[in-house]
Amino acid sequence: MNTIRIGSYYEIPQMDYEQPRQVTWRDFYDFRNRVIRLLRIFGTAGPMGEVDLSADEEDQPCFSAEIVKKPVFFVVDDMYNGHDKVSMVECAPASIDAVVIESLAAMMQVFPGWRVHFALGDSGVVISSDAVLVGGRRFWDCGSVVELSERCQKSVDFGPSEPLDDSMNQLWRSILPGGIDRTVQFPLAPSRQWAEIIRSLEVMRSHRKDGCLTSFAYDQVRHDLHPYTRRELLDRLFPDLPAFSHEKLTAAKWNIQKDSGMALADCTSVRDASELIVQIWSVLERTSGNFGHNEVVNWWAGLLHEVKDPSDWLRKALEDELRIRVRHTNPLFELSALFGLAWLGTHDIALLVDDAMTIRPEWKTNPTLVKWLENLRMKRRSYPDRNMLNTTDKAGQ
Repeated sequence: MNTIRIGSYYEIPQMDYEQPRQVTWRDFYDFRNRVIRLLRIFGTAGPMGEVDLSADEEDQPCFSAEIVKKPVFFVVDDMYNGHDKVSMVECAPASIDAVVIESLAAMMQVFPGWRVHFALGDSGVVISSDAVLVGGRRFWDCGSVVELSERCQKSVDFGPSEPLDDSMNQLWRSILPGGIDRTVQFPLAPSRQWAEIIRSLEVMRSHRKDGCLTSFAYDQVRHDLHPYTRRELLDRLFPDLPAFSHEKLTAAKWNIQKDSGMALADCTSVRDASELIVQIWSVLERTSGNFGHNEVVNWWAGLLHEVKDPSDWLRKALEDELRIRVRHTNPLFELSALFGLAWLGTHDIALLVDDAMTIRPEWKTNPTLVKWLENLRMKRRSYPDRNMLNTTDKAGQ
């Protein structure tokens, strides 16, 4: 096949979400089915299987009965939206090689405009029929599919850490909530990592009709940062977060959660992890008034998703700190701790749920909440429903 061009994340085309819907559920799941079939040549893919495309357009998608636990390729089953032609996949970098890339690119010859977006934890790869767009320090100066494959098979060489310049700290804080518009003058980059970030931001901004970058721009540059730099940025940010406006904090929330989860995954000792967990709890307690009930309850389950597969000692440190909050005086924090413990697979989650229901009898008046807590007891699910607390305020404050 033709040589596949290697490009950068910031080349991902900007979608006009004001135009009419471009993708039906049948379009999306037809493409996802093809991705699932192809990836299963190289490893397990799921957890949800293929969708029956023979159903009526008005019906809900129906997945095959098979569910793959802990697949090599986690293929997101939710349709992203009605505009972006993309299938999202999470996997370890080592699961990506030249054959996987070339096979997907060949398959997409009959899906013009579609792409597969691989989230690799420390980097990202977006594959289309004619190009591979990469992001993150892992792929700096990568020039071919073969070289990309080689980079995926080894750890990232981050090199030594560097001092954090105050101007870069301020730049980072403006990226988190999406506070960069065409009037912002970028400072002079003091190092390679910041030069890469500023270059990407400049290009992304030039592609925006309004010249404004949203909080999603950070996704394109997050992995250019050294882990120590990201941690120092967080450590400086946490004490100042309570002073952030409601709008700014709400816009930055997801990025803060994601970086917090990644920082936990990067911890090298129990003491470091425990101190960071306490910091994160303190931030949540001091800023929760800016978030909806569901956002607070989802906090730890969402954050732990970014930790991915914690080591035994990190899992224990997380469990120890979350268990303390299961008896929190605030029921939202109590629920957040419960769902976090369920996500970790805590062995006595059923007993913890029963104890919480005894202490909080008012929860029994919320049928949706009761259903999800029962799912926790049975270890069927560990992630809260978005509408769980919308039917009543009795589970809230």
